[in-house]
Amino acid sequence: MNVPRVFSYAEAKKIHDSTTPIRGRSPEIRPLGNRRDADSYWVRMNGEDVEFVLYKSAVITYKPDGGVVLTPDTYSTVSTHQFFARVLGVGANAVRQNTVITIGDKRYTVRGKDTLTLKLEGGNWQCVEGAKPQFAWHLDRREATNVRNRYKEFITYFKGMVSLRTEEIEMPYYSNTYQGIRVSLTEIQQAFETELTEPDNILGTVQYIQDLPQRHYNYGSQREAEYRDGIAWFIEAIKSDQPEDVKHLNFYRGALAVLLTAERIYQRGQEDNTYIAKAKNITKALDTTLLRAHAEQVLVRKELPIGSVSKGAYDMWLPERT
Repeated sequence: MNVPRVFSYAEAKKIHDSTTPIRGRSPEIRPLGNRRDADSYWVRMNGEDVEFVLYKSAVITYKPDGGVVLTPDTYSTVSTHQFFARVLGVGANAVRQNTVITIGDKRYTVRGKDTLTLKLEGGNWQCVEGAKPQFAWHLDRREATNVRNRYKEFITYFKGMVSLRTEEIEMPYYSNTYQGIRVSLTEIQQAFETELTEPDNILGTVQYIQDLPQRHYNYGSQREAEYRDGIAWFIEAIKSDQPEDVKHLNFYRGALAVLLTAERIYQRGQEDNTYIAKAKNITKALDTTLLRAHAEQVLVRKELPIGSVSKGAYDMWLPERT
Protein backbone atom coordinates (compact mmCIF):
# COMPACT_ATOMS: atom_id res chain seq x y z
CA MET A 1 0.00 0.00 0.00
CA ASN A 2 2.17 2.83 -1.32
CA VAL A 3 0.13 5.73 0.00
CA PRO A 4 1.63 8.90 1.55
CA ARG A 5 1.54 9.80 5.21
CA VAL A 6 -0.47 13.00 5.52
CA PHE A 7 -1.08 14.92 8.73
CA SER A 8 -2.60 18.21 7.56
CA TYR A 9 -5.21 19.73 5.29
CA ALA A 10 -2.51 21.70 3.45
CA GLU A 11 -0.57 18.52 2.64
CA ALA A 12 -3.71 16.74 1.48
CA LYS A 13 -4.76 19.68 -0.71
CA LYS A 14 -1.27 19.88 -2.23
CA ILE A 15 -1.37 16.15 -3.10
CA HIS A 16 -4.74 16.61 -4.78
CA ASP A 17 -3.74 19.70 -6.75
CA SER A 18 -0.38 18.28 -7.88
CA THR A 19 -1.66 14.87 -8.96
CA THR A 20 -2.52 14.39 -12.63
CA PRO A 21 -5.89 12.66 -13.13
CA ILE A 22 -6.02 9.29 -14.89
CA ARG A 23 -6.61 10.04 -18.58
CA GLY A 24 -10.01 9.19 -19.99
CA ARG A 25 -11.69 8.42 -16.68
CA SER A 26 -15.04 9.91 -15.76
CA PRO A 27 -15.67 10.82 -13.04
CA GLU A 28 -12.15 12.09 -12.51
CA ILE A 29 -9.76 9.89 -10.53
CA ARG A 30 -6.51 11.22 -9.06
CA PRO A 31 -4.40 8.32 -7.74
CA LEU A 32 -3.07 8.32 -4.21
CA GLY A 33 0.25 6.54 -4.50
CA ASN A 34 1.06 4.34 -7.52
CA ARG A 35 -1.02 5.15 -10.57
CA ARG A 36 -1.68 1.45 -11.18
CA ASP A 37 -3.51 1.42 -7.82
CA ALA A 38 -5.83 4.30 -8.74
CA ASP A 39 -8.97 2.16 -8.39
CA SER A 40 -7.94 1.21 -4.86
CA TYR A 41 -6.61 4.50 -3.40
CA TRP A 42 -7.39 7.94 -4.74
CA VAL A 43 -8.00 11.53 -3.70
CA ARG A 44 -10.83 13.91 -4.53
CA MET A 45 -12.33 17.24 -3.48
CA ASN A 46 -15.78 17.48 -1.93
CA GLY A 47 -16.41 21.20 -1.68
CA GLU A 48 -13.52 22.48 0.40
CA ASP A 49 -12.84 19.07 1.96
CA VAL A 50 -10.11 16.75 0.71
CA GLU A 51 -11.19 13.10 0.74
CA PHE A 52 -8.88 10.11 0.67
CA VAL A 53 -10.87 7.32 -0.91
CA LEU A 54 -10.41 3.59 -0.36
CA TYR A 55 -12.06 1.85 -3.32
CA LYS A 56 -15.36 3.79 -3.38
CA SER A 57 -15.55 5.06 0.20
CA ALA A 58 -14.14 8.33 1.51
CA VAL A 59 -12.65 6.97 4.72
CA ILE A 60 -10.39 9.93 5.61
CA THR A 61 -11.58 13.53 5.17
CA TYR A 62 -9.31 16.54 5.75
CA LYS A 63 -11.20 19.67 6.82
CA PRO A 64 -9.96 23.27 6.30
CA ASP A 65 -10.18 23.82 10.08
CA GLY A 66 -7.59 21.07 10.66
CA GLY A 67 -10.00 18.31 11.61
CA VAL A 68 -9.44 14.87 10.11
CA VAL A 69 -12.59 12.74 10.00
CA LEU A 70 -12.32 8.95 9.99
CA THR A 71 -15.28 7.15 8.47
CA PRO A 72 -14.86 3.36 8.27
CA ASP A 73 -18.63 3.12 7.69
CA THR A 74 -19.50 -0.58 7.91
CA TYR A 75 -16.14 -1.65 6.47
CA SER A 76 -14.22 -2.76 9.55
CA THR A 77 -11.71 -4.58 7.36
CA VAL A 78 -7.98 -5.15 7.33
CA SER A 79 -7.54 -2.91 4.29
CA THR A 80 -9.43 -0.05 5.97
CA HIS A 81 -7.32 -0.34 9.09
CA GLN A 82 -4.09 -0.54 7.10
CA PHE A 83 -5.15 2.60 5.24
CA PHE A 84 -5.67 4.50 8.50
CA ALA A 85 -2.34 3.28 9.85
CA ARG A 86 -0.34 4.13 6.70
CA VAL A 87 -1.83 7.56 6.08
CA LEU A 88 -2.20 8.85 9.65
CA GLY A 89 0.29 6.76 11.62
CA VAL A 90 -2.32 5.67 14.17
CA GLY A 91 -3.01 2.19 15.39
CA ALA A 92 -6.10 0.62 13.84
CA ASN A 93 -7.64 -2.81 14.25
CA ALA A 94 -10.94 -4.62 14.55
CA VAL A 95 -12.59 -5.67 17.79
CA ARG A 96 -15.87 -7.59 17.41
CA GLN A 97 -16.50 -6.09 13.94
CA ASN A 98 -15.87 -2.53 15.11
CA THR A 99 -12.90 -0.32 14.26
CA VAL A 100 -10.62 0.61 17.15
CA ILE A 101 -8.26 3.58 16.72
CA THR A 102 -5.31 3.68 19.11
CA ILE A 103 -3.68 7.03 19.89
CA GLY A 104 -0.98 6.79 22.54
CA ASP A 105 -2.53 4.97 25.48
CA LYS A 106 -6.11 5.77 24.41
CA ARG A 107 -8.38 3.59 22.30
CA TYR A 108 -11.53 4.77 20.53
CA THR A 109 -14.19 2.63 18.90
CA VAL A 110 -15.99 3.66 15.73
CA ARG A 111 -19.23 1.77 15.28
CA GLY A 112 -21.35 1.43 12.16
CA LYS A 113 -21.72 4.79 10.43
CA ASP A 114 -20.23 6.80 13.30
CA THR A 115 -17.24 9.06 12.64
CA LEU A 116 -14.20 9.99 14.68
CA THR A 117 -12.56 13.42 14.32
CA LEU A 118 -8.87 13.86 15.07
CA LYS A 119 -6.67 16.96 15.23
CA LEU A 120 -2.92 17.28 15.33
CA GLU A 121 -1.99 19.17 18.48
CA GLY A 122 1.64 19.66 19.49
CA GLY A 123 2.72 17.05 16.97
CA ASN A 124 0.35 14.39 18.36
CA TRP A 125 -3.08 13.27 17.30
CA GLN A 126 -5.92 14.03 19.67
CA CYS A 127 -9.50 12.82 19.44
CA VAL A 128 -11.71 15.90 19.48
CA GLU A 129 -15.13 14.63 18.44
CA GLY A 130 -17.11 11.43 18.00
CA ALA A 131 -15.73 9.39 20.89
CA LYS A 132 -18.58 7.28 22.24
CA PRO A 133 -18.84 5.73 25.70
CA GLN A 134 -17.80 2.09 25.69
CA PHE A 135 -19.05 -0.69 27.92
CA ALA A 136 -17.66 -3.95 29.21
CA TRP A 137 -19.01 -6.95 31.04
CA HIS A 138 -17.60 -7.56 34.52
CA LEU A 139 -18.00 -10.54 36.81
CA ASP A 140 -20.08 -9.86 39.90
CA ARG A 141 -18.07 -11.74 42.52
CA ARG A 142 -20.95 -12.08 44.95
CA GLU A 143 -23.29 -13.54 42.34
CA ALA A 144 -20.53 -15.84 41.09
CA THR A 145 -20.14 -17.17 44.63
CA ASN A 146 -23.90 -17.74 44.82
CA VAL A 147 -23.78 -19.81 41.63
CA ARG A 148 -20.84 -21.86 42.91
CA ASN A 149 -22.67 -22.49 46.18
CA ARG A 150 -25.71 -23.71 44.26
CA TYR A 151 -23.62 -26.50 42.72
CA LYS A 152 -21.24 -27.00 45.63
CA GLU A 153 -22.14 -30.67 46.02
CA PHE A 154 -21.29 -31.49 42.41
CA ILE A 155 -18.15 -29.33 42.44
CA THR A 156 -16.91 -31.31 45.47
CA TYR A 157 -17.80 -34.58 43.72
CA PHE A 158 -15.96 -33.53 40.56
CA LYS A 159 -12.84 -32.37 42.37
CA GLY A 160 -12.78 -35.67 44.22
CA MET A 161 -12.99 -37.63 40.98
CA VAL A 162 -10.19 -35.58 39.44
CA SER A 163 -7.99 -36.02 42.51
CA LEU A 164 -8.51 -39.79 42.63
CA ARG A 165 -8.11 -40.46 38.91
CA THR A 166 -5.33 -38.07 37.90
CA GLU A 167 -2.14 -39.89 36.89
CA GLU A 168 1.09 -39.29 34.99
CA ILE A 169 0.42 -40.33 31.42
CA GLU A 170 3.09 -40.84 28.78
CA MET A 171 1.95 -40.47 25.19
CA PRO A 172 3.73 -43.14 23.10
CA TYR A 173 3.87 -41.03 19.94
CA TYR A 174 5.11 -37.88 21.67
CA SER A 175 7.92 -36.98 24.02
CA ASN A 176 5.49 -35.38 26.47
CA THR A 177 3.92 -36.65 29.64
CA TYR A 178 0.66 -35.29 31.02
CA GLN A 179 -1.22 -35.18 34.26
CA GLY A 180 -4.47 -36.62 33.01
CA ILE A 181 -7.57 -38.68 33.64
CA ARG A 182 -8.21 -41.77 31.51
CA VAL A 183 -11.73 -42.29 30.23
CA SER A 184 -12.37 -45.43 28.17
CA LEU A 185 -15.02 -45.86 25.52
CA THR A 186 -16.51 -48.73 27.50
CA GLU A 187 -16.87 -46.50 30.57
CA ILE A 188 -18.66 -43.83 28.52
CA GLN A 189 -20.98 -46.37 26.90
CA GLN A 190 -21.90 -47.94 30.23
CA ALA A 191 -22.47 -44.59 31.92
CA PHE A 192 -24.73 -43.31 29.16
CA GLU A 193 -26.25 -46.74 28.41
CA THR A 194 -25.50 -46.70 24.71
CA GLU A 195 -23.65 -48.69 22.05
CA LEU A 196 -22.51 -45.64 20.10
CA THR A 197 -18.76 -45.62 19.52
CA GLU A 198 -17.95 -41.91 19.18
CA PRO A 199 -17.82 -39.83 22.38
CA ASP A 200 -19.24 -36.74 20.68
CA ASN A 201 -22.17 -38.77 19.36
CA ILE A 202 -22.78 -40.16 22.84
CA LEU A 203 -22.71 -36.67 24.35
CA GLY A 204 -24.79 -35.08 21.59
CA THR A 205 -25.41 -31.41 22.31
CA VAL A 206 -23.60 -31.75 25.65
CA GLN A 207 -20.32 -31.56 23.74
CA TYR A 208 -20.89 -27.78 23.44
CA ILE A 209 -21.01 -26.96 27.15
CA GLN A 210 -17.40 -25.78 27.45
CA ASP A 211 -16.35 -22.18 26.95
CA LEU A 212 -15.07 -22.53 23.38
CA PRO A 213 -16.86 -19.74 21.48
CA GLN A 214 -14.61 -19.67 18.43
CA ARG A 215 -14.94 -23.38 17.86
CA HIS A 216 -18.49 -23.99 18.93
CA TYR A 217 -20.58 -20.96 19.74
CA ASN A 218 -19.92 -18.10 17.41
CA TYR A 219 -20.88 -19.58 14.05
CA GLY A 220 -24.61 -19.20 13.78
CA SER A 221 -27.90 -19.87 15.48
CA GLN A 222 -27.63 -23.66 15.20
CA ARG A 223 -24.51 -23.70 17.35
CA GLU A 224 -26.24 -21.44 19.87
CA ALA A 225 -29.24 -23.76 20.01
CA GLU A 226 -26.99 -26.78 20.53
CA TYR A 227 -25.16 -25.00 23.34
CA ARG A 228 -28.40 -24.13 25.10
CA ASP A 229 -29.74 -27.68 24.79
CA GLY A 230 -26.49 -29.15 26.05
CA ILE A 231 -26.11 -26.83 29.01
CA ALA A 232 -29.75 -27.40 30.00
CA TRP A 233 -29.07 -31.15 30.22
CA PHE A 234 -25.86 -30.58 32.16
CA ILE A 235 -27.42 -28.24 34.73
CA GLU A 236 -30.28 -30.68 35.28
CA ALA A 237 -27.80 -33.52 35.83
CA ILE A 238 -25.69 -31.73 38.45
CA LYS A 239 -28.31 -29.99 40.56
CA SER A 240 -28.33 -30.88 44.25
CA ASP A 241 -32.10 -31.07 44.73
CA GLN A 242 -32.71 -34.33 42.87
CA PRO A 243 -33.68 -37.76 44.22
CA GLU A 244 -30.78 -39.55 45.89
CA ASP A 245 -31.41 -42.76 43.93
CA VAL A 246 -30.49 -41.01 40.65
CA LYS A 247 -28.13 -38.29 41.87
CA HIS A 248 -24.96 -40.39 41.89
CA LEU A 249 -25.45 -41.60 38.31
CA ASN A 250 -26.31 -38.11 37.11
CA PHE A 251 -23.27 -36.65 38.87
CA TYR A 252 -21.12 -39.36 37.30
CA ARG A 253 -22.47 -38.56 33.82
CA GLY A 254 -22.03 -34.85 34.40
CA ALA A 255 -18.42 -35.35 35.51
CA LEU A 256 -17.66 -37.47 32.42
CA ALA A 257 -19.21 -34.75 30.28
CA VAL A 258 -16.82 -32.16 31.72
CA LEU A 259 -13.82 -34.46 31.21
CA LEU A 260 -14.74 -35.26 27.63
CA THR A 261 -15.52 -31.69 26.60
CA ALA A 262 -12.36 -30.18 28.07
CA GLU A 263 -8.94 -30.62 26.43
CA ARG A 264 -9.14 -34.23 25.30
CA ILE A 265 -6.54 -36.46 23.66
CA TYR A 266 -7.18 -39.82 22.02
CA GLN A 267 -4.62 -42.38 23.19
CA ARG A 268 -3.77 -44.86 20.47
CA GLY A 269 -2.61 -48.43 20.90
CA GLN A 270 -4.90 -49.32 23.79
CA GLU A 271 -7.05 -52.45 23.90
CA ASP A 272 -10.02 -50.29 24.80
CA ASN A 273 -10.35 -46.93 23.06
CA THR A 274 -9.04 -44.52 25.66
CA TYR A 275 -9.35 -40.76 25.93
CA ILE A 276 -7.20 -38.57 28.14
CA ALA A 277 -8.62 -35.43 29.74
CA LYS A 278 -5.79 -33.10 30.73
CA ALA A 279 -5.98 -32.45 34.45
CA LYS A 280 -4.48 -28.97 34.20
CA ASN A 281 -7.21 -26.31 34.44
CA ILE A 282 -9.98 -28.95 34.43
CA THR A 283 -11.66 -27.59 37.58
CA LYS A 284 -11.37 -24.09 36.14
CA ALA A 285 -13.13 -25.35 33.01
CA LEU A 286 -16.02 -26.54 35.18
CA ASP A 287 -16.15 -23.17 36.96
CA THR A 288 -16.28 -21.31 33.64
CA THR A 289 -19.01 -23.63 32.38
CA LEU A 290 -21.17 -22.99 35.44
CA LEU A 291 -20.70 -19.23 35.45
CA ARG A 292 -21.31 -18.91 31.74
CA ALA A 293 -24.51 -20.93 32.06
CA HIS A 294 -25.70 -18.23 34.48
CA ALA A 295 -24.27 -15.25 32.61
CA GLU A 296 -27.44 -13.21 33.07
CA GLN A 297 -26.97 -13.48 36.83
CA VAL A 298 -23.20 -13.12 37.22
CA LEU A 299 -22.36 -10.43 34.65
CA VAL A 300 -22.89 -6.69 35.05
CA ARG A 301 -22.34 -4.08 32.34
CA LYS A 302 -20.18 -1.09 33.26
CA GLU A 303 -19.32 2.05 31.35
CA LEU A 304 -15.63 2.52 30.61
CA PRO A 305 -13.71 5.81 30.65
CA ILE A 306 -13.54 7.58 27.27
CA GLY A 307 -10.49 6.24 25.49
CA SER A 308 -10.86 2.72 26.86
CA VAL A 309 -12.16 -0.32 24.99
CA SER A 310 -13.37 -3.59 26.42
CA LYS A 311 -10.94 -6.49 26.29
CA GLY A 312 -13.92 -8.71 25.60
CA ALA A 313 -13.25 -11.26 28.34
CA TYR A 314 -16.95 -12.05 28.81
CA ASP A 315 -18.47 -10.74 25.57
CA MET A 316 -19.28 -14.16 24.13
CA TRP A 317 -21.12 -15.17 27.29
CA LEU A 318 -23.91 -12.82 26.21
CA PRO A 319 -23.27 -12.51 22.45
CA GLU A 320 -26.62 -10.94 21.65
CA ARG A 321 -25.72 -7.95 23.85
CA THR A 322 -22.16 -7.09 22.77
